[in-house]
Amino acid sequence: MSRRLLLASVSVAAMAQAPMLQDGAAALRQARLDWALGQAPLEPSSLPSFEVGWGGAGSEGAYAPLVGGEGLGIGTLGWGLGLQGRVSRGGFSVSATALALRTEGRTLGVLQRAALAYRTESGWRLALEAAPLAWGAGLNGGDLLGDGARSLPRLSLATPEAALTGLPLMGRWRLEAFAGRLEADRPIPPWIVDRRARLEARAAGVDLQRPLLWGGLVRTTFGTRVETAFGALTMEGGRDAQGRPAPAAATRTATLVEMRIRIPELARLVRARGASATLSRSAAPDGRSLALAPGRTLGGLQLVWEGWDLGVEYAGAAPRATISTTEPSHLAGFSTHGDPLGPAFGPQATTRTVELGLPLFLEGQGRLRAMRVTAPLDPPSGGAFWFLQGEAQWRTPTGRAGASVATRRHDLPAAPGRWGWSFAAFQAFRVF
Repeated sequence: MSRRLLLASVSVAAMAQAPMLQDGAAALRQARLDWALGQAPLEPSSLPSFEVGWGGAGSEGAYAPLVGGEGLGIGTLGWGLGLQGRVSRGGFSVSATALALRTEGRTLGVLQRAALAYRTESGWRLALEAAPLAWGAGLNGGDLLGDGARSLPRLSLATPEAALTGLPLMGRWRLEAFAGRLEADRPIPPWIVDRRARLEARAAGVDLQRPLLWGGLVRTTFGTRVETAFGALTMEGGRDAQGRPAPAAATRTATLVEMRIRIPELARLVRARGASATLSRSAAPDGRSLALAPGRTLGGLQLVWEGWDLGVEYAGAAPRATISTTEPSHLAGFSTHGDPLGPAFGPQATTRTVELGLPLFLEGQGRLRAMRVTAPLDPPSGGAFWFLQGEAQWRTPTGRAGASVATRRHDLPAAPGRWGWSFAAFQAFRVF
């Protein structure tokens, strides 16, 4: 299967493959596979495109997010219509995916993904956008920013890759930065530490709303095999229910240090087209300092064959002290619409993941994911659970069809297991 069939909606040929509702997440996944192969992703097509479609998303039971779901099943629910288009000219590009979904007796309009961007010939990019942004190479979402939650509207800047003048041994550098604002009334997520205490604190009126979220990530490449990254996010500002400004003590910062290495020797050994390894350390302490403790350490391996790919990953999180909910704070943490902005089950989860991409009948593409998760969910008991997710995508004579389904069984001590599931399905028709 070619790269063109894997790439998401950024090219007209590839629009036949990824489900329309999750095109942004599919593009990030393809960029990760391209990196393992040592090849640059395909450039966005300059041809205009437009699609219409029908489908929906839903969930039930224990919290079971769609990994790579862009908020579907939790932050986005219902059945309805979708429109997606893209046009570019002279460095400018406009793209959007808009949904009209019927849920709980009402119709909701959702701007699932949008961007108004300008790219110079030298590679600078400035955009007003709401789209997935991967900061961290984890299989379950970047440890700072991933593809599981609905994206926040933001102003983004990306620089071209360039060497520091006179310092060739320092590698080639590029910068990504953004500034945006989270929604006013964010749900207290089911995966967050001390959820019950946070709900009680919200009822007591100490929850802050509409915080600013801004950050930067510096990527450095050394030759053709090594890439390092250092990034930080800061959440600050906002106001309380009475409109008073947030205190400076409510500011929170999350940090990431990461290294990715291509291993062509391993690829040749297992007869693969490409192989890469990832090692990272991230942390989101209750404070504004740039710290890597209490931290989360992640290690992973990616192998890519023709039509197949395999990823394995371990991410271990350090124990964390109980947070204070007596002072004004952003009680929903680094999340949007109830989903974490980083890893699918939050930065305090320890995960063991296997992910397999495989070809299906009728030129389809499938993906299977199995996770064993231990996390401080549902305090004070904590617990561990299995999480399974499957995806299937096909081209059709008039467009494409796809679906994602996830299920989770949460094992509680001395209690019956709790089940949860989520799904997304869509049939898209290409107009041009």
